[in-house]
Amino acid sequence: MKKTLILIALIGSSFQVFSNEDAYVTYTGEVLQCNFNKGRDLDKVLEFVRNDWYELADSYPAPYEGNVVTPQLYDDNEGYDLYWVGFTTNNNAMGQVLDWFSVNGTKTFAKWQSLVDCASWSQWDIFEVRANQTEYQEGDNNIWAMHSCSFKQGKGASDIRENDNVWNKFLDSLDHKGGVWRWWAAGGSSLEETNDFYVNMGFSSMTEYGNYRDARLKSLVDGTYPETIADCLPPRVYSVNNIKAISN
Repeated sequence: MKKTLILIALIGSSFQVFSNEDAYVTYTGEVLQCNFNKGRDLDKVLEFVRNDWYELADSYPAPYEGNVVTPQLYDDNEGYDLYWVGFTTNNNAMGQVLDWFSVNGTKTFAKWQSLVDCASWSQWDIFEVRANQTEYQEGDNNIWAMHSCSFKQGKGASDIRENDNVWNKFLDSLDHKGGVWRWWAAGGSSLEETNDFYVNMGFSSMTEYGNYRDARLKSLVDGTYPETIADCLPPRVYSVNNIKAISN
């Protein structure tokens, strides 16, 4: 399991959101929000996905990346023990995977359901703001910081590209190696949430996350903070166990 991990980076489709020169690489994500069944724990889930699910996923009809994600810094009221987060290169590929799994994955899914009880299953349209620059390996553990964001008054999608350029210059100055992705809600997502999108920042460790937070605080004090189009809530921080890379 030492293939090069492409953590929703490099492989993808160009989605024409503004103009040809402004094309973003995009992905489709699926998220299952789950709690452990009685007597089950993370070790049992990881053993299952690294063996039973991984063997099945080798036969998927389209490239797919799978991750087991657990809360690191969180509000207990959110109430979930873990998340299954999977990625494909586009919505068509996700559809192929789900159609194939509904026919061939019945026994594997039943075993998954014996381990966890999942309250929701949603899909997401994901735009890559900054490509991951670290050569992760399949099976690595990483950190995600997920921010809930809404546009400031008078700001909207047409302002995104310019602000992303400013953000990338700021992250370059920090020598930040992790990726940044903007998540837009799609099928199955909550109808009660009022935010416009999420921003997911990737880190190799909590130390790297801490370094970023120190730099962010400094920029707020000295007036160089690069965010000008959205208001974002404090992040929820997650530990990410990569199970399978997005290549097959």
